Amino acid sequence: MTTAATAPGGQVGGQVGAPVAGPGRHGLPGVFIVLEGTDRSGRSTHVRLLEQHLRYGGRGVTRTSLATSILAAGPIRVAKHERRMDPVETVLLYAADLAERIEQVIVPSLRAGLVVLADRYVYTPMARAATRAVDPDWLDRLFSFAPPPDVTIVLDVDAATALARQGRHAPGRYEAGMDLGLSKDALKSFRLFQDRLHEWFERQTPRYNFSPIDARGTPEVVEALIEPAVDVILDAMLGHRPGPGVARR
Repeated sequence: MTTAATAPGGQVGGQVGAPVAGPGRHGLPGVFIVLEGTDRSGRSTHVRLLEQHLRYGGRGVTRTSLATSILAAGPIRVAKHERRMDPVETVLLYAADLAERIEQVIVPSLRAGLVVLADRYVYTPMARAATRAVDPDWLDRLFSFAPPPDVTIVLDVDAATALARQGRHAPGRYEAGMDLGLSKDALKSFRLFQDRLHEWFERQTPRYNFSPIDARGTPEVVEALIEPAVDVILDAMLGHRPGPGVARR
């Protein structure tokens, strides 16, 4: 973890811990927007739609996603499929993944004045680990190196909606929380685990300054809520000027 990435992280304003969203808190010229939420909340869909919207409006955009780093993505995939996965080992892999992407993608893009869109950030690994009884204070300290976003939009979807979107397709063991012994039935376990994740995001909203958006509607309805909210933030922070070039990873 480089000092360049660590300096504008969770220690802003004397606070030591995982990043708390707030305009300009990372201290860099660009704008950092995170979309979070439980599984089947539509994060990836709406990051993609938001990227298209911003590019069409002339903004320079970089997109990054959880578990896409060169070094950690493979081990994360292996860990998620282990029947006896260790939650501490898994969250450490997510931290390594994030540290690489902060150093190589997020911070350089913010320095260049780009809009950075993140499909999940520190909060999904924290939620998944906390619901597996990993110490929350330790998790808070673990991710203190991460720069704070300007806004963290949480796509708010209850467990019943998540299950309906999952359909009859069996979810992955990790996303279903099968390692917790909630139920032998994968879909029932998925619903119970997603309910725990939803409760975590709800409880942590004041602490990390989440901005919830009701994401139970169709993609078109939710898109119509997200895009104007983001446009207001960008106009306030960057003005109506088109951003510099575009990038994607």
